[in-house]
Amino acid sequence: MHDDRTLVEARLKRVLDERLRPAVYPESVPLEVRVWHAPGEPVPVAEGLAAPAEPIAVGAAWGAPWATSWFTVTGTVPHAWTGRTVEALLDLGFDENMPGFQCEGLVYLPDGTPVKGLNPRNQWVRVGAPVSGGERVELRIEAASNPVVLGYHPFVPTLLGDKETAGSEPQYRLTRMDLAVFDETVWQLVIDLEVAGELMRELPADGGRRWELTRAIDRALDAIDLQDVNATAAAARAELAGVLSSPAVPSAHRISAVGHAHIDSAWLWPLRETVRKVARTASNMTALLADEPEFVFAMSQAQQWAWIKEHRPEVWAKVTKAVAAGRFVPTGGMWVESDTNMPGSEAMARQFVHGKRFFIDEFGIDNEEVWLPDTFGFAAGLPQIIRAAGSKRLLTQKISWSRTNTFPHHTFLWEGIDGTRIFTHFPPV
Repeated sequence: MHDDRTLVEARLKRVLDERLRPAVYPESVPLEVRVWHAPGEPVPVAEGLAAPAEPIAVGAAWGAPWATSWFTVTGTVPHAWTGRTVEALLDLGFDENMPGFQCEGLVYLPDGTPVKGLNPRNQWVRVGAPVSGGERVELRIEAASNPVVLGYHPFVPTLLGDKETAGSEPQYRLTRMDLAVFDETVWQLVIDLEVAGELMRELPADGGRRWELTRAIDRALDAIDLQDVNATAAAARAELAGVLSSPAVPSAHRISAVGHAHIDSAWLWPLRETVRKVARTASNMTALLADEPEFVFAMSQAQQWAWIKEHRPEVWAKVTKAVAAGRFVPTGGMWVESDTNMPGSEAMARQFVHGKRFFIDEFGIDNEEVWLPDTFGFAAGLPQIIRAAGSKRLLTQKISWSRTNTFPHHTFLWEGIDGTRIFTHFPPV
């Protein structure tokens, strides 16, 4: 058999970049945009919604470091789009590099109802599915112009890391503010090909599964009419359906994926920005829950839940409803995902006391797992504290970063200094 793997890989990348991704939104019209730049620190939502806004053009610069701007976007759905799915595409000037460390936004309806967050990998807001045509659209965006502190060369000194030294130079330019038709079949084809392509590249070169994927991808690409992607996307998906739905081998494990967003409670941004990051993430997750009936999201750190309750009650209302449905799941049982080397035993105990108390008081949920994926090391007495708090399991991962010691196990019983054992999982990442 001729080894054409590199040809298929190159063809796949070219078709995805040049034909398929652009075809996800085959038609668009511009939105009108106005903006109000908040002086100083972020303002309450009601104040931002009521502030007078001035016109701003796509391509214009906006956003001093660590500042907040409130955008108002308005438009009308064309009657020619009747019966189709329409989304607002809101690109604040995003850069694909370091998506968690740059400008972000939270979209509201004019009445203050939160819709979803905006970030470099999440730039869309659903308007209607399907639309009737002629609908008037108005959205408000609380946009945070957080500077790119971790840039293309991360962990180097920068004046942008402190509001006192960051200056007032605008950090971003509005890139796109449109209403657009969304072709879900093409989008699903893009996802199918991305997953199949990643598997093809990662599986052993001499394995049968890799060759099955290569041939299926080749057939799918053959099925696409590059001059009419939208009409032929379904046929291309059909070529991939069999290989993606079948297990790799009869003994293959079945994996259940649960959504999670790891958010540092305090790191390379002001603490008040963590509050807003959590609200944006929670808004995105409740929106996904509405779209995907099988989706479940797990969120740790009681402190972050408390911030939503205190600072974004409109988001909290959606979160509590999702918790009651069993789909937005409190996890971890600690106040924050803390360090476990420097704190004393009393401080560690208080992490569990206050974290568990919050989840029990708010939801009647007592967590049995400890969730510390970003902790760089562990005190030998931690199993005893975990067991005393009523928890039974621990998940962690970050010590895989060690350049000196390779951790030898993934699933094991961790025995503390007093003999207490905790079931521990260490994902092979």
